[in-house]
Parts: sequence; structure tokens; C-alpha cells
Amino acid sequence: MTFSSTGCQSDADSSAKPTAIIRKKVVLEGIPSASGIERVGDLYYVIGDDSPYLFTLDKNFKLVKQTPLFEAGSLVEGRIPKPVKPDLEAITQVTLEGGQPCLFIVGSGATQPRNTGFLLPITRDGLGQPITVNLTPLYNHLRADKSVTGTAALNIEGLAADEEYLYLLQRYAPGGQNVLITYTMESITPYLLGREAAPKPSGIQTWALPDLAQIKTGFSGMTSALGGRMLFTASAEETPNAVLDGEIYGSMVGLLQAHSDDAPQPAKPEVVVPITEQGGSPYKSKIESICISGQDRSDLTAVAVADNDNGFSELVVLKFTW
Repeated sequence: MTFSSTGCQSDADSSAKPTAIIRKKVVLEGIPSASGIERVGDLYYVIGDDSPYLFTLDKNFKLVKQTPLFEAGSLVEGRIPKPVKPDLEAITQVTLEGGQPCLFIVGSGATQPRNTGFLLPITRDGLGQPITVNLTPLYNHLRADKSVTGTAALNIEGLAADEEYLYLLQRYAPGGQNVLITYTMESITPYLLGREAAPKPSGIQTWALPDLAQIKTGFSGMTSALGGRMLFTASAEETPNAVLDGEIYGSMVGLLQAHSDDAPQPAKPEVVVPITEQGGSPYKSKIESICISGQDRSDLTAVAVADNDNGFSELVVLKFTW
């Protein structure tokens, strides 16, 4: 197993190996198939890939509210059946016209029912009503671009934003690759608001990630970090395509530079390391999404959600040091 290493350590700590150690686990009762998490102030917002709700957790990770995103048909044990599920995979905060903060949620795009997104305004009184976003035109552009999909299906698993850019992550599947797709906020905002056609990406960058347990890894989540970097997660899942589930061998976390003029194709992350239990054994669940609760120059505390594709959801707090 080969991992990239960052050159930002001081001489005093340059010999220290990067680590990502789980400090706390919380079973998310009542939240099926957790697939995305975003932190806004003292609240955490969680989505499930087969749930019609947006779940709100307080700072102690207690479920305090669930907001309907759409009307679902019949649920089976609280879950939408796989053939028709919207596969909501990622969530981030964006700032739209007039400085309006919103939560933005996207489906994976792997099948037709998975081409929907949602915007929810964040107000002083809480969340506004969900606004449905048709992602089909945007995703059709990406499907047609073989530098994004290769011969695999589109499968968007990560989403992040800063003041200038919106980022999407395409997950590896056989025939495809791990790809970071970048849009300027100036170009994507009119589309999200239903005023203009879907824009073209401002950047498409492939990434080389290390194997885990001799299984190829794929992007699974992302959030903005200090210094223009992105904190990302990836997992090793033995599956033949973007739709079917497979055995999970573990998850990783790392940092990459989203903007680099001389980045090769594929680029390599600054640092990436397997996520472990406190005793050092591999964490065998599939980390789906991550957000940051505190960060410094060479370490951060993150909150992530994991899903083993059987409906079970877990929240983990991890310490990432590099």
C-alpha cells in the first residue's frame, strides 16, 4: 500500500506519520443509509441516500428535527426501494445571490431517478422550504465527457463549495476514474436558480488514490479545508459498477489541492491515510461524507457518517494528524 505524504511538517515533527483515528462513534437511530453531512454553526445536517428527509442534529449529535425534501411513495422500514431511490449522496453549504446561504443536496446521477437536487435557504428561523433542482442537463454534460466518466457510469459522491467555486467528486468504478469537477460559483448559480442553461466545468482533474487491502478506492466525500485544500474521504468497495453494492474493506481520509496550474493527470493527494480504530485496527465501514468541527495547521477534528448499505448509519468523530 502506497500513500502520498505532505511536505508541510516542521523539522520537529517531520518524522511523525499521518494518522486518522476514530475518537467517538454514535449510532444514528432513525436515520437510514446516511450519505452526507454538513455542519452549520452548532448544527449538523444529515441526508440518507434512500430517505426523503433532511435530518438535523444538535452539537451533541442528537436528532432534533427532520425536514421532508419531497413526497415519497411507499417506504420499506423507512427506506425508499433501491430501483426508485433518489440516491442523495452529498450536501454542502453554498452562498447564492444577495449573500443568501443555502444547503445544496445532490443525487449521484447514476440512474434517472438520481438526477435531482435540492436547495434549502438557511434563515434565522431555521431552514426554508426545499427548492427542487433538476440536475439532468448538468449531469448529461458530464456523462458525455469521457474525461469524467471513462466507460463507467456517472456517480457523484462528493460536493463542496467555497466563495468562488463549487466542486463535485466522481467516484471510481471499473472503466472509470476518480475525478474532481470544478465550476465557478458565478457560472453555476444562475443554473441552480433556474435562470440559465447548465454551464461547462471550469476544471476537470483526475486523481490517483492508493489501494486499500489490494482493492481500488473511490472518492466518497469532501469538504473545504484551510489553505485552499479539500479534505476528502475514499473507500474500498468491491463492486462491478456505480449501482451495485459490494464488500467494504475500509475507508481513508486525505488532503488535496483543488487548484494547481501544473497538476499532472492524474494528480496525487498531499496526504492520504487509512482510518483506524483507537487500537490501530482498520475501520471497516464505508465513510460516506465528512465535515470539519475544528482545524489547525497540521491536524483537524472531523465528523463523518458511515453506511454499510444495509440501512445502518453511524456517525464518527475522528482526529486527523499529518
